[in-house]
Amino acid sequence: MDNLKVVWSVKSECGPIRKKNEDATFPSISGSDIVPFMAGVFDGMGGHKKGEVASDIASSVMNEKYDDLVTYVQEANKKICDYQENNEDSEGMGTTMTAVNIDNTGVLHVAHVGDSRCYVLSKRKLIKLTEDENVPGYQNVLLQALGTKKKLDIQTKDLQLNKGDVVLLCTDGLYNEIGEEYIKKKLQEGISADTLVSEVLLQDPKDNVTAIIINVI
Repeated sequence: MDNLKVVWSVKSECGPIRKKNEDATFPSISGSDIVPFMAGVFDGMGGHKKGEVASDIASSVMNEKYDDLVTYVQEANKKICDYQENNEDSEGMGTTMTAVNIDNTGVLHVAHVGDSRCYVLSKRKLIKLTEDENVPGYQNVLLQALGTKKKLDIQTKDLQLNKGDVVLLCTDGLYNEIGEEYIKKKLQEGISADTLVSEVLLQDPKDNVTAIIINVI
């Protein structure tokens, strides 16, 4: 797909309840570029020691150069596990990771661990590309996260994008406060991540709230 360009917006807020923001994003600021383009959201495990360190480690790995997204997740997991081994006060820390790469042909590649999400709005249809990895009956307990075990079962998915499509990456602090119909409506309206997160904050969310919105043009 020739001359494919992306314009993205990024917003991450602590929210009114949590004392610190354990979410992280890549990239950290809004912008525009031609493809290929990579992005990711990371939700440090709330209530665990140094969740913000885990999410920051995972997001920093996105600056490195690997052949595929699965390797990014594996390397991030290794770095977090190594950090725990060298820092006794960090035992039990972890993070989700939902990362995407839009390649030169316009294919969206997704690699995912945890319960953050990736949505695509295409031809007025909202598509959820990730599956939440929560213990059945326990919404806030993850089956796996980066830093919790050496070998992860990494979800992957590919989808051909077209001009006009919109990609949303978000943490559970966002989607737990608003339904998918609301998300679909707002993406159709062309909302930015800044405005979407601001609208969620009006509902006094219990968690950190993070979103990246990528417009394919």
